[in-house]
Amino acid sequence: MKDLVKDSAPVTGQDAGPPGGEVAGDTRSRRLGDRFRAWRLVAEAPSRATLLISGLLTILTWQLPAFSPIEPKGDYDYGLLIAMARHFGLSFGDRIATTYGPLYFLAIPSTTVRAEVAVGFLFWFVFTTGCLAACFQAFQGRIGTRWAWVACGAIAVSFSIVPLTGVITATPGFVAVLAICHALGLLPKWAERSFPVVMGLVVAAMLLTKFSVGLMCGPIVLGAVLVRPGRRLREFAEFAVSGLVGLVLLWIVAGQPPTQVVQYVVRALSVGSGHAQSMGLEPTNSAWEYLVAAVVTIVLAVGVARIKVDGWRWPLWLGLLAAGWLLFKQGFVRHDSHSAQYFAVLFALGVLFAVLQRSAVLAMVAALSLLAQAASFGGGLWVIDPARSLHTFADGATIVASGSHRDAVQEDARSQLRQRTAIPQRFLSRIGTQSVRAEPFDQAIGWTYGLTPAIPPTLLNYGAYTELLDKMNESWIADDVNGPRFIIRENTRTTLDARFALWDPPRTELAETCRYTMVDSTDKWQLLERGPNRCGAERELSSTQVAAGQSVPVPTAADGVVVARVYPEQSLAERAWAFLFKPDDLTASLDGEAFRLPWTHGDAPLMVSAPQEQSAALAGRPLAAKTLSMSAPGRVVFSVVGRK
Repeated sequence: MKDLVKDSAPVTGQDAGPPGGEVAGDTRSRRLGDRFRAWRLVAEAPSRATLLISGLLTILTWQLPAFSPIEPKGDYDYGLLIAMARHFGLSFGDRIATTYGPLYFLAIPSTTVRAEVAVGFLFWFVFTTGCLAACFQAFQGRIGTRWAWVACGAIAVSFSIVPLTGVITATPGFVAVLAICHALGLLPKWAERSFPVVMGLVVAAMLLTKFSVGLMCGPIVLGAVLVRPGRRLREFAEFAVSGLVGLVLLWIVAGQPPTQVVQYVVRALSVGSGHAQSMGLEPTNSAWEYLVAAVVTIVLAVGVARIKVDGWRWPLWLGLLAAGWLLFKQGFVRHDSHSAQYFAVLFALGVLFAVLQRSAVLAMVAALSLLAQAASFGGGLWVIDPARSLHTFADGATIVASGSHRDAVQEDARSQLRQRTAIPQRFLSRIGTQSVRAEPFDQAIGWTYGLTPAIPPTLLNYGAYTELLDKMNESWIADDVNGPRFIIRENTRTTLDARFALWDPPRTELAETCRYTMVDSTDKWQLLERGPNRCGAERELSSTQVAAGQSVPVPTAADGVVVARVYPEQSLAERAWAFLFKPDDLTASLDGEAFRLPWTHGDAPLMVSAPQEQSAALAGRPLAAKTLSMSAPGRVVFSVVGRK
């Protein structure tokens, strides 16, 4: 049993050759075994027991299910749409524009493609098991075997408290811990030597999975490989080459056009640049999280500053600073349970520094971050359930192994969605085999009812929150060849974060109003059918400078659609704060009814009056606003889009 935990132990006992009086047997087999054992000792490779315990920890803290699209309005929509986009051969370079790349199944494996479940589970299992084994060996020399396993187990448990995004949470956490260990020379030789190449491939994979995670991990690894003298150039070259080559090869393996990988990166950066301006959310009861995050971050920053290495420290400092800023924005721009991701990484770093300095105080600081993480997610520490994790892992493995089980899971998901959506049969009969899209959510409708789904460039309406992305969706709707024949629209005035359905996104919704007419409806759904473009030129009606909250009358027009373009003002300090973190909420009100408006939709045509348009009458209320106001000072320009 002693040999199970000491990876660097000499070859003894069963590992030694046969006793002198024993028949030698297959000499070649023994020589190969001796060579392997000698290599394991030289490379400080983990023992079978270390790998076994690491793998067991991975499974007992598993929080990555194989997804079925049973929830019409969440990550299930994204996972399903990406799976369908790949199935239809749509390019993520010029056709699809999101920060979720063609390898998104590594984070959200969908049951619609069994092979992707297998690859996603295998990737996560190998990555986590390898990271835990490397962490154990790095910790063991500092705090001993027992406490090293306690530390690794605590990190694995922390990462498992954030379900649905295990890969997205754990990847930057493990990368940060291993990068610091690499800079300090604490990793075992096998991990030390492979660090630049493996991390280059991991960063490449994350850029094609969730682009922001790749951006977080890249600076950390780059800072770590530039720290130690005598190997900077070699490790930088290994990291850069493996990352770039890996990015291109993974892009091609994912079935994407080789020349469009740069276009994917450019558009993903565009999506990321608009995230804080449009997706910010600040609940009133979570201000305490900023205090906890500040305390833990400052303590850990002091720990980073005190790191002693042989070479430069500033590359590691800058890498951790850049990644920390991105991770903070990831967690606190949309300040709901996303902040748990930030606390999870802080906890992992807190455990690392507690190990390095053998400090009970740092261990308490790490525990504070863990408690904040559990409270932020809302489930508390009692959500930890190894039996549930084991069941989740086994269910995914069964889906991979059994096609009949996967089919049963799929049919059960379809049955649940048919009950939740309840699309009338007359809608389905009219649509037939023609293309159809659902909005603002419920993208599983096409898959559920066996229809021909039409996939917009941004996958979901609310994702088109920059001018570039909104115009991409607008062009797609306006395209008579590729635009959908039908649209099934939920009969609601609001979408995500209390946004107005006819402004989400504005240019795309105006294009729909010009080209689609309502042909059927229920209390819950509208069915729109494509026709010729009924809109003509846009003509300005008035321009008014307004104060914050000031109502201005909406001009009337005998025919056409009246639109408003708003230009909210921001001071230089407000713009800087919006870049570094996020802006204050911006709302626009119609007749006193407030709707959240992304700042990036300034200068976009917001439909405010079209009483003659049946499709613009949502929730039984026609679009006929009398007044408009916004929460920031600025200018409002009214125009009318005429009829042909």
